[in-house]
Amino acid sequence: MDEVSISYRGDFQATITIERPETLNSLAASTLTALARAAAEVSARRDSLKVVLLEGRGRAFSSGLDLRMLEPDCGVPVREIVRGGEAVMEAFDAIPAVTVAVLKGAVVGGGVVLASACDLRIAADDTYFALPEVDLGVPVRWGGVPRLVRELGPSLARELLLTCRPFTAQEAEAAGFLTEVVPPGELDDAVRELVETLCGKPAHPLRAVKRSIAEAVEAMAPARAGL
Repeated sequence: MDEVSISYRGDFQATITIERPETLNSLAASTLTALARAAAEVSARRDSLKVVLLEGRGRAFSSGLDLRMLEPDCGVPVREIVRGGEAVMEAFDAIPAVTVAVLKGAVVGGGVVLASACDLRIAADDTYFALPEVDLGVPVRWGGVPRLVRELGPSLARELLLTCRPFTAQEAEAAGFLTEVVPPGELDDAVRELVETLCGKPAHPLRAVKRSIAEAVEAMAPARAGL
């Protein structure tokens, strides 16, 4: 099975799925490469797509960086992992369509940063969030610090990144990180409703407003300067 798949529904919607359920969709170097390629593929359909969903197969969205990548004998240089993550964030930033992260189960470390690269985020109410990098002895890469500061707010981002305490979907929603939180059994319907709303909008102003918001947010807290 490929590590990342893309499916299309009609002319306006694409879904990118991380296909590593056996590791709770952890992000190996090859997974990052596949995600960047998937983002580039949907970007090439700029004239038709209005919405791109990002999800994880199975029980979790993503448990973050595959910890085997941190082992000395993994065979992948750290700089390659860092650059791979940077490439994914840049590729998702470049998608003209509105991107929506569909969150469930574990959303940990690099998984949180990946979700922060999407325009909107919707989650099941039992979703588990954590940023354990400090406890693991690794820095937060991929532009994660500025992205999380601007999406969670500086005070909460500071606390979560420094203490590594887990946080709930309800807390993430209250901070403005999540667009909507719903019971697990209602997640598919909530995503479908959001997609229908977005796909009902005229394409040009939808993309133009997304681009203007992205430019304003980047000016407030540049992510690329902290990659």
